[in-house]
Amino acid sequence: MEMLKKLPIKYVGELHQVRLINFSVDKEEVLPYLPEGLEVRDYNGRALISMVNVKLRNMRPDFMPKALHFDYQHIGFRLLIDDALYSDGAAKGIFFLRSFTEKELMVQGGSWFTNYKLEKASITNAGDTFELRQGSSYLNYKLGDEAQPKANPELKEMVGALDRAYSYIDKELVRVRIMRERWPIEWVTCTGFETNFFQTARFEGAFQVRGMIPYQWLPPKPVATCVL
Repeated sequence: MEMLKKLPIKYVGELHQVRLINFSVDKEEVLPYLPEGLEVRDYNGRALISMVNVKLRNMRPDFMPKALHFDYQHIGFRLLIDDALYSDGAAKGIFFLRSFTEKELMVQGGSWFTNYKLEKASITNAGDTFELRQGSSYLNYKLGDEAQPKANPELKEMVGALDRAYSYIDKELVRVRIMRERWPIEWVTCTGFETNFFQTARFEGAFQVRGMIPYQWLPPKPVATCVL
């Protein structure tokens, strides 16, 4: 199945109702899950996870007609990594620790063609209240109506620049570029953040993107180290 992930397939679609819930954890909690060759990006002495909660619509390989699209809600625990050696000195990378959806077909297809690490879970959306649950593990939060004051410009700069995901296919480090025409993230008030997916999680801030964002997920390419 690993060979299927190497196929030069570009996916296109739309991002709707994007929520970026950011929390930090002790580095020791995530280091066991990070493959050799990738390093945790430092955020005030901790590791930073930018959880994306998004509704993907009209998704499909670019060679397929729009009528054959698929839609689903995607939740992803994206660990920020220090990929400066692979990105001309600018850290913009993530590593998917885990991802979730309610659709069994997407879990199966994702395991064949991507390194999202998709798992099935229960996802509840009730207005601005959200719950992710898998067995006894949970993550909850509620978004407010008012914009949060700009508390930490460093957090917005780090999260807003993320545009590439790293993984290994057949022991080869590869990178997927995430292409968006625009990415106007804005602060949003988030309360009631709780999770036991991570034992040392500490909420850092939340962003949202208003409107629909055209999106492309490019084929994976081998990574070469840059000389800085």
